[in-house]
Order: sequence, then structure tokens, then C-alpha cells
Amino acid sequence: MGLIRLTGRLIGTTPDHRRVVLAQLPAHIRDTVREPGCLFFDIAQTADPLIWSVSEGFATRAAFEAHQARTRASDWGAATAGIGRDYRIEDGTPEITPERPEDARAIYLLNRTAFGASDEADLVEALRAQGDLALSLVARFGRAYLGHVAFSPVQAPVPSWALAPVAVRESVRFQGIAERLIREGIAVARARGIKAIFVLGDPAYYRRFGFSVPEARGLTSPYSGAYWQVLNLSGATLPAGPVTHAPAFAALE
Repeated sequence: MGLIRLTGRLIGTTPDHRRVVLAQLPAHIRDTVREPGCLFFDIAQTADPLIWSVSEGFATRAAFEAHQARTRASDWGAATAGIGRDYRIEDGTPEITPERPEDARAIYLLNRTAFGASDEADLVEALRAQGDLALSLVARFGRAYLGHVAFSPVQAPVPSWALAPVAVRESVRFQGIAERLIREGIAVARARGIKAIFVLGDPAYYRRFGFSVPEARGLTSPYSGAYWQVLNLSGATLPAGPVTHAPAFAALE
């Protein structure tokens, strides 16, 4: 089950409606954003003091339905039952875009949370600071950051990148977000004339993109082994030789 987005308006008609909304809204927002499936939840008063714009995003339909059930049974639900709603509920799709300067902090927090430690988040920060972040893509849904992938240049016999790290927010995993990020990155690499992409990861996962363990055996690295893979974009046999990652990777060794 995929992403769900609700947009619309909460429409009051009397001063009592306004007083109820203003009194109940802080607790309603607090309780909603604590739900594990809530990605964003925004209610803002419009130019009309009796009308509020509403924008909500949830990780799955099940999470959205659980939110609705909790809301109906809450103080907010009881107090605002007589206030009009004009809502549209739609399936959502994340937008994949290059990172912007203002995304850096959110990308750091996403990676740190996804991996349960700061190593990968610090790696991305270091690659960026050292000018070695060749491509950084984010998956967004509304104002929520759902995923991130980084590519960095490596020294190799042909123009090459390394893929690492790739992170997806826990509540939206298994929805194909990592796959979309990786495929978009591969397409950009191909367009920029990159001939090989290296990754250290599960071959069962990465073979869907064309990564190969056997083809990487002649391309030696400190990471060489059963999980060292290459995606050959050259259309020819890759020449053997050493592969050296950007200096920021040394902190992970």
C-alpha cells in the first residue's frame, strides 16, 4: 500500500466553530504528528477566519485509515463533528529531484535515522564539503523527505562513480523508493558519460539494476569480495585495474 495525501479545507460557519478549532487544534496536531505513519500534517488559517487549509501525508493507506479512526474517537473529532470538511484523498507518488542547498540538514537527519548511526550521514556531509558529491538525489512527498541516494567519483580505469549511501525512511520502505532513486541516478550517470558504477551491497538486490559481482573481480578495491559489484555502462569489457574511492570513505574503513 502506497502513499496517501489529503488536501482540502476545514470550513466553519460560526464564531463558536472558530473557538473550538483554536482550542482543540494544538492537541490534534501534536497527537497526529506522533503517529508513526504520519509524514506531514499542516493546517493553516486562510484569509477567512472560519476556513483552514489542510494538507496531510501518510506512509500507507493503513496508516491513514488508522489516523482517521483515532481522530473520530478523539476530543478533536467530537468537538469538530459539526464543522464542514471539503477534502480530496489521493494516492501519492514521491518526487525525485537533485538536492538543493537547503536540503542538506534534512538529508543528514534522514541518513542518520535510516542507518541508526551517523557514519553514512557524516559520509555524505564530507563528500559534499570536499566537492566529491557527484550526484545527490532526494525523494520528497510534500514537505517530507522519504529517501536519498549519493554518487561520488572514483579513480578507476574508466570514468566511474560509487553508489553510497542509499537511505529510505523506515515507514515508507518496500514501496520502491530506493529503486526509483537508484534508477534515476544510473540514468544521470549514463547521460554524463560515466562508464561504470561501483557498489558494495547485497547482490540479490543490486542485480536488478545490472550490477555484477563477477565483472568487478578485475577491478580491485579495499572493498573487493562477495559484495563488491560493478554496473558496466560502457558497452564493452571493462579494463582491469585498481579502484579508489573519494577520500571521505577512508573514515568508514
